[in-house]
Amino acid sequence: MNIASVIKALRIESGLTQTELSAKLNIAQATIACYENGQREPHILSLIAYADYFGCSVDFIVGRSDEYGNKTYSETTRKMTEILTDDEIDFINKYRTLSDKQKMLLQGYIDGLKNV
Repeated sequence: MNIASVIKALRIESGLTQTELSAKLNIAQATIACYENGQREPHILSLIAYADYFGCSVDFIVGRSDEYGNKTYSETTRKMTEILTDDEIDFINKYRTLSDKQKMLLQGYIDGLKNV
């Protein structure tokens, strides 16, 4: 697989549009479209942003590894993963893929559950 197909697959598997991913990575939507169409190669900082967001290695994105890859975590992230359960980490990762409107609705739902 080439870089273009990997980054497109990562985005689609996460259920994101190019516009949504653009906002999350602070990369122009047109630039993401060029990456996915193979018209441009991502800069190393863009590759790192993709790897950080999707939790994979840059090697996976550029095709140097068939494995999804392991991400190196900062000390703060390492401490958080020791505190949070797997379910909580999964919830946070899913939450991050939501639109602002969906996040607001979810927060309202959670607030409603606290009153039950």
